[in-house]
Amino acid sequence: MNNSEFYNTITLIDNYKNTVALINIDEFKRLQRINGEYKWIPLEIGSMPAIPIVTTGFKEQFRSTKEQVSIRIIPIWTFLPNDEQVITPNIEMFEITEHTNSNPRYTLKRKISKNHHYLSNSNWNTVFDKPLAKRQNAIEWQKSNTSTLLAPINENILQTYLNIYKEELDEFNKIYEQSAKTTKELNGYQKKLK
Repeated sequence: MNNSEFYNTITLIDNYKNTVALINIDEFKRLQRINGEYKWIPLEIGSMPAIPIVTTGFKEQFRSTKEQVSIRIIPIWTFLPNDEQVITPNIEMFEITEHTNSNPRYTLKRKISKNHHYLSNSNWNTVFDKPLAKRQNAIEWQKSNTSTLLAPINENILQTYLNIYKEELDEFNKIYEQSAKTTKELNGYQKKLK
């Protein structure tokens, strides 16, 4: 990768900011308390097939040594209906590195690391040892797509989708708030048991 390709890569990634993708609703779980037990249940809202997700921005981390300078670019996703940040089982990122040693060059790597704040993949015996539940754990995305950046949907198709499923998207917001209250309860239990 040469100097021009390096900067074009950053621009290309940044072009995904504020794009919206429709993600299959089967990939989401919500937290619910049923008969005194906390359970992760599939998210179902009428006949709505997908949830609109926005790539709202990027978190950037810089590292440098005598031999290289690295920029990590981590996408931040939010639910379009309520602007709440989405939590996924893995933290996905691009790492762009300028190697400044005797062989100057640029490299681009896609990295994935486990997200310890993701709760629905743990059993209830270990959930109390995990980091405290946050509001974002109300509805978790079991992201199965291997692409870090989501393919944006055409604006006209998105508007049509939002009009067709307006009532279901309002219902999504209500479900999110109910699950967020349950998450707050779970947070309280975690604090007592730590």
